[in-house]
Amino acid sequence: MLGLGLILLVTNCIVTIFFYSYVKNLYLEEIYQKTEFTLGYINATMEFVRDDLRPRMLHFLPRDEFISEAMSTSVVNKKIMARFIRRFPRNVYRRVALNPMNPKNAANAFERRYIARFNNDSDPAPGWQGLVSKDGQQYFIRLEAVRMEKSCLLCHGDPVLAPRSLLQHYGVNNGHNWKVGQVIGLESIAIPVAQTFYQIRQAALVIFIVGLIALSVVLVLINYFHFVVAVRPLRRASAFFKSVVSGEKGLDVRFDVQGGDEIAELGDSFNRMIGYLKESQEEVRSSEARYRQIFEGSKEGIIVTDCEGVVLDVNEAGIELFGCRNRDQFMQNVTIHDFFVHPEIRHKFLTQMEQQGFVKDFEALFRKRDNSEFEVLITATLQRKEQQPGCLYECIIRDVSERKRMESQIRQAEKLASIGQLAAGVAHEINNPLSIILGYTGLLLKENQDTDRTGDLEIIRNNAGMCKKIVEDLLNFSRQTDTRFVRADIAEIIGSVIDVLEGEFLGKGIEVITDFADDIPLVPMSVDKIRQVCLNLLINAAQAMESGGTIRVVGRYEKKADMVLVSFADTGCGIPCKIRHKIFDPFFTTKEPGKGTGLGTSVSYGIIEEHGGEISFTSEEGKGTTFRIRLPLEEQSK
Repeated sequence: MLGLGLILLVTNCIVTIFFYSYVKNLYLEEIYQKTEFTLGYINATMEFVRDDLRPRMLHFLPRDEFISEAMSTSVVNKKIMARFIRRFPRNVYRRVALNPMNPKNAANAFERRYIARFNNDSDPAPGWQGLVSKDGQQYFIRLEAVRMEKSCLLCHGDPVLAPRSLLQHYGVNNGHNWKVGQVIGLESIAIPVAQTFYQIRQAALVIFIVGLIALSVVLVLINYFHFVVAVRPLRRASAFFKSVVSGEKGLDVRFDVQGGDEIAELGDSFNRMIGYLKESQEEVRSSEARYRQIFEGSKEGIIVTDCEGVVLDVNEAGIELFGCRNRDQFMQNVTIHDFFVHPEIRHKFLTQMEQQGFVKDFEALFRKRDNSEFEVLITATLQRKEQQPGCLYECIIRDVSERKRMESQIRQAEKLASIGQLAAGVAHEINNPLSIILGYTGLLLKENQDTDRTGDLEIIRNNAGMCKKIVEDLLNFSRQTDTRFVRADIAEIIGSVIDVLEGEFLGKGIEVITDFADDIPLVPMSVDKIRQVCLNLLINAAQAMESGGTIRVVGRYEKKADMVLVSFADTGCGIPCKIRHKIFDPFFTTKEPGKGTGLGTSVSYGIIEEHGGEISFTSEEGKGTTFRIRLPLEEQSK
């Protein structure tokens, strides 16, 4: 109703303003007609003096005589208008010039401004009309320009040619030397309008007040009928709707429809809408339940984040994947950006999401809450919110660390098998010539009596022996030697190796700690080969600790897998990430030339594989490396 009242008020104001403007314009039009009539009368009088009376007077009078009261259009006009003004004292008439003969007829500043404006106007008969305030009164003023005409040059042109009686009366300084067409002055009629405007405003105010009273009565009547017919039923319906929306009443209720008007139709429509809402609600709940069941039951980690990376939701598999106890711990102060180990991979992921809207099987290295790293495949979709800012990332994260490890082992096995076949062939071809060289070098050393030549022969035998050792390693690596398995105590074998290296460990300040469980059974193995594996791992651990440290050897029995686990952990420098994938490659070594062949770890790998076991390692730069070997308790068929 407030809006209707404002509309009626504005309408009343518009009607009042229209009345005021209309009556005011009618009055101004009437004044204009009066001034038009007056100026027409003045112009007719001036034309009579100029065209009829002045020529006849000049014909009868001597040349130098001039009677202003009968021959001057300005004087005659002013005399007539003076009598006119006496009859209408409120009106003001002026006929002025820029440089009049009579100083009383000089233009004021207002009039001079319009004379200058008329001189610049191309209109042959310029004029102006409008409202002007003067001396506290408002006037309607009509201005018309006075141009110099040819017949007026007798008096206002060259003073030499002017009548002598005129010069004697007014002098030669003013009112002369004008040219035809110049605007030399103007004539004006001013009629006061303030009183009439006041009366018009009073009439408009009365109309406004009467209209306001009438509109108020109409508004009250409309408001009453509106309240009875519309507001009261709508309030009843609104209260019912609010109780349903707030949940105070369920979707099983129905609005009591009375009558057949629009309110009843609205109630009936609302009842149908409640029925549809109930059906939709049940469908949504069912859909949400199915989605939640899939979401929570998925064995793959599912994470939902916003475009800033803030985690909005995560399933149980995702919580376990990152090593968290519950959802609150997972979502506390973490974004998906924190999961990426490498910033450049994170940037690539975000770029693909923005450009393509999705990623499929995107490989990345993630970090758990305990800072351990694992490899994942990400399948994600970018969801834009309709008519709302922001977006969502729906990510499915799969841990592929074990698969990657198995693939790496398969590749390593294939690589080692290929190299083993090559090494076996090369070793057999080289072994026979080396045996001949060593044999003949031994004979020469027995027969030689020359001391200088003895040194050269020793160098030949030592280097040939080193080559033979490499050939033996190659043969071991390629499994081309006969292997005989016996059940032996793994703790005893490792202890014997430690005893052999004890002197070297003490010299370097290395402490060896052993921890073997009592329930470790005997393991089927090739004792010499397992001893060689342990020797290689212990020597590598010692060489990684130049300033001393600790080597911890732990043995355990894994009942479920029916295998024995032995780990060799050192506190050395660790293995750099960039070379970890090469650790089991043949001939790869980080040692200085002459200090290693690069076959220790690869031969150890081959021996453990031959036993049907597993060998793996973990390392952290600056903290140390741990090698683990797992040997089965059932002898593997060769």
